[in-house]
Amino acid sequence: METLFIPLDYDYFDWEGKNYLRIIGRNEKGKRLCIIDKFNPYLWAILKKEINEKQIKEVIKDIEKIKIKSTNRITKVIKTEIHDKNFLGKPIKAVKIFISNYKDAHEVADNLDFPEIEARRGYDVPLLTKYIIESKLIPLRWYKIKGRLLNGTLEFGGIDRIDVDECYEAEKIEEAEDIQFSPKILAFDIEAGEFGIGKGEVLMISLVGKNFKKVLSWKKCEKSKEYVECFKDEASMLEAFVEYVRKESPDILVGYFSDGFDMPYLRARAEKNKVRLALGLDNRQPAFARGRIPSASLCGIIHLDIFRFIESVYSQYLTSETLGLNDVASELLGEGKKNFDVFEHVKNKKQDWQEFFEYNLQDSILTYKLTEKLWPDMLEFSKIIQEPLFEITRSSMSQIVESYILHNLEKYNEIEEKRPLHDEIGRRRQREKYEGAFVFQPTAGLYENLAIFDFTSMHASIMVSYNLSKTTLLEKKEEDCYESPELELEGKKERFCFSKNPGFFPSLLGEIVKLRKKYKKELREKPDPIKKARSNAYKLLANAYYGYMGFFGARYYSIEAAASTLAFVRKFNKWTMDKVSEQGYGVVFGDTDSCGFTLNNKTKEQTSDFLEKLNSELPGIMELELEDFYKRGIWVKKRTGDFGAKKKYALIDEQGKLKIRGFETVRRDWCDLARALQNKVLQAILEDGNEKKALEIIKETIKKIKNREVEKKDIMIRTQLKKPLDEYKSITPHVIAARKIKEKGLPIDLGMLLEYFIAETKGKKKLVREKVKLPDEKGEYNIKYYLERQILPAVENIIEVFGINLKEIIDGKKQMKLGEF
Repeated sequence: METLFIPLDYDYFDWEGKNYLRIIGRNEKGKRLCIIDKFNPYLWAILKKEINEKQIKEVIKDIEKIKIKSTNRITKVIKTEIHDKNFLGKPIKAVKIFISNYKDAHEVADNLDFPEIEARRGYDVPLLTKYIIESKLIPLRWYKIKGRLLNGTLEFGGIDRIDVDECYEAEKIEEAEDIQFSPKILAFDIEAGEFGIGKGEVLMISLVGKNFKKVLSWKKCEKSKEYVECFKDEASMLEAFVEYVRKESPDILVGYFSDGFDMPYLRARAEKNKVRLALGLDNRQPAFARGRIPSASLCGIIHLDIFRFIESVYSQYLTSETLGLNDVASELLGEGKKNFDVFEHVKNKKQDWQEFFEYNLQDSILTYKLTEKLWPDMLEFSKIIQEPLFEITRSSMSQIVESYILHNLEKYNEIEEKRPLHDEIGRRRQREKYEGAFVFQPTAGLYENLAIFDFTSMHASIMVSYNLSKTTLLEKKEEDCYESPELELEGKKERFCFSKNPGFFPSLLGEIVKLRKKYKKELREKPDPIKKARSNAYKLLANAYYGYMGFFGARYYSIEAAASTLAFVRKFNKWTMDKVSEQGYGVVFGDTDSCGFTLNNKTKEQTSDFLEKLNSELPGIMELELEDFYKRGIWVKKRTGDFGAKKKYALIDEQGKLKIRGFETVRRDWCDLARALQNKVLQAILEDGNEKKALEIIKETIKKIKNREVEKKDIMIRTQLKKPLDEYKSITPHVIAARKIKEKGLPIDLGMLLEYFIAETKGKKKLVREKVKLPDEKGEYNIKYYLERQILPAVENIIEVFGINLKEIIDGKKQMKLGEF
């Protein structure tokens, strides 16, 4: 039989001592399919150069005798093949060793202790990765599958326990034309009575899908809206949650920080209530893999924690202060969490939970919409990296780069390097850090008529242009090679040399940079979400490549190549600034990959011609581009001196659009009043070119605070609770706020924004935390705190650019009129 198929979820199982893959996906009609495919696992034995043909035959005989016995199986060497390959860029001969079960690959490798063998490789690549590389069955791409229908048979132990429409044993797999695919998404969110996993009861669970929404609860919900379903106790609610997931049968079950909170909490409460959390298509409970945050997986359904994808991949596109659901949704969707007043909820003697249900439902609605919004990015990332969606949404950028490398080694005929072991990782971690990028110290001030030049993918373009990598590093200088600028590494002055013969590592990076430019151009010509996602994916890969090379856990780690990359970065930073200065421009700042300068009566046309000249002098694929021309810019003073802060500035372009860097990350605990004031002050200065209007705005705000004319909502401080209360060693104001909420008997959510204000207090209380009050508590705001700890730090170093001492104005010691400035 033949069917179209898009693979979504990958897993493997053993049958009669051999590995088989079980891939769950859909056909073009939306039917859920299961594909069973055989897997022929193998590893490599790299032979020593000096051995002869007779010795090769002898060692192959020894290899083919290897057997690994365990309780459930005997793993044998099935066959061997001799191949001419490359390893770390050098030609070698290697034996490809096929074995019956990949689970014993490490043990087989341990038995390859023959004198003819130089190294053993390929035994530590994850089984699913190995299968995708060999089968070319790449996630989220369409295929034509030919095979035998297995429905109703007892083969492989019977497949009827897997809840799918059809199951096939694959005989032939071919690529098919792309068809637009929209997965079936079901979002969920829980509200619990305690913060610690499983310590309190699950009060309610919301579920949101296409044309579907539910809130399940066993609390007072008899007269609630139609989407609320009531249950007699927590156990029956949990059972209903399982039934709804199975009934909806989604491709993706998505939560927001569900790996770290919702899933482990549900598991703990299900165990407490003796309920089977049988969410998988095989009727099994979630499996939890170890890690910094345990990953919860389901058979046949992708459990997606959208927070983890945003944290590791998408956060660099965001300006949100936190990665909490409210901030991220507000930025990406234009809507946030429901304003649920938990204090009013407690005061309500009738215990009407309707608002709480709406709050819970809104969290699932936002999670669902975020998943839809980010689907093109996840789709393209999975297809490009060639790893399942479950994996790429939980991987760090270094892991993603390594996966991309592993899936592309075949085109260079390269055998993969092994992962570093614990001792090697320890040694790498102990090595001294090398010198960072050069940053030109700006002079604080207001500047007119500016331009900024940016290097395109600077680190990546240097690595490609100078062939920098572990595989191209030379032991000693050769007559024709690339030599790094002088650098300091572990207390020694060094220059490292690299071969000019293209290495696979920088060559692969060169392909990434080319593809990034290609899709960026296509996006400009005809924008759409998929092109944008594809362009972003290659941009992220290119930018993460350098970091991967210096990552202590990387297969292709090279501190020498990483340090050399930064040495070239420093060289070209200084080169660019020197050229800009020599041409008669005024350099204002220079950081890792950009240079900002005043035009000094030069025209835009002259500046564009100058940029073209600079690019003609750059080596390899290195390229500068014009970020933009700016009407005005301000660099503020550092708190420790008269110099400008390196990465704290604001610019306004000729269309009046602001670009602000550094200001928004200075303080995480500013109230809305301080944030709004800072933006108004910057806008006024950059629009008018002087401080007069800005000073009026500041004085008016100070006056309102002193006269208690500021509304309470504008002085509220919001801080995210990132871990259980008992794990906080420092008792900060937001911890006090959380404790007060808990004392009221209210539930505390992981990642919730705690809202409080600093109040006037009687007596001699000196610590800020002793003055914390919740929104419903009576009390007047603390004038001294808001002037000195909110307003002053928000705008002090901006206004100091004009020689004004804001603290004296706040203290009332220097009553100046605007004309005196």
